[in-house]
Amino acid sequence: MELEYLKIIITICLAVIGWLIAHSFTARRDLKNKQRELSTTHLINAYRILTNDVANRELTDERKEKLENILADIQLFGSKKQVEFAKNLAITVAEGNQFELNPLINSLRNDLRKELNLSKVEGNIKWLRFTKSK
Repeated sequence: MELEYLKIIITICLAVIGWLIAHSFTARRDLKNKQRELSTTHLINAYRILTNDVANRELTDERKEKLENILADIQLFGSKKQVEFAKNLAITVAEGNQFELNPLINSLRNDLRKELNLSKVEGNIKWLRFTKSK
């Protein structure tokens, strides 16, 4: 009779340990997925603002503020390479020099396409800009 109780206790303990291990792995996976989702969302937003609002446009006060915020987001969520591009861009803009966005935009595009399981695209973006009608 005692052997039956021992078997039941061991079975229950193994089930609880298995559940705890599975829960731990699931929690880690969920956290990693949430981090990836948050990072991807911010980098997509940064990419959109850089390509639509900043690149090849006159830098108004509003666009300057957007660029400041985007560079901060990229330095928080971007890859090491993107962080370096963002730092260099910030220094170049602060010094009042002409700046090139293509390296940063291409890096963002390549990493986002990889994260979204899309094929790699070579070359720079082609810009379409309309002039304002009078």
